[in-house]
Amino acid sequence: MAEKPVAKKRPRADAERNRLRLLDAAKDAFARDGAATSLEEIARTAGVGIGTLYRHFPTRDVLVEEVYRQAIGQLGEAADRLIASEPPVEALRQWLLVCIDYLSTKKLVAAALGGNADHLYAN
Repeated sequence: MAEKPVAKKRPRADAERNRLRLLDAAKDAFARDGAATSLEEIARTAGVGIGTLYRHFPTRDVLVEEVYRQAIGQLGEAADRLIASEPPVEALRQWLLVCIDYLSTKKLVAAALGGNADHLYAN
């Protein structure tokens, strides 16, 4: 008999807010302090405990990768949103600003992961 696929539970709203606050705090901390940023400091800045950070991101590498993936997602979402809501020249101008933020995130992620970042560039 075939196994039923397990439906992935949607996270609670507060858990998702914590996750997003952790990602924002991590991005800022990595940009400011580099790869050696304390995970405890990231959790404190996000207003959560270290256990919450580890529940969402079990390792530093997982956190860094998710910061990068979030930046990629924002790049694509911005393109769709701006094309639908702005004149072409203004959409391009605003998207290029988002692109600059993405490029700075990519640079800090590469530094934070060292030689372990190759698999991210395939995305």
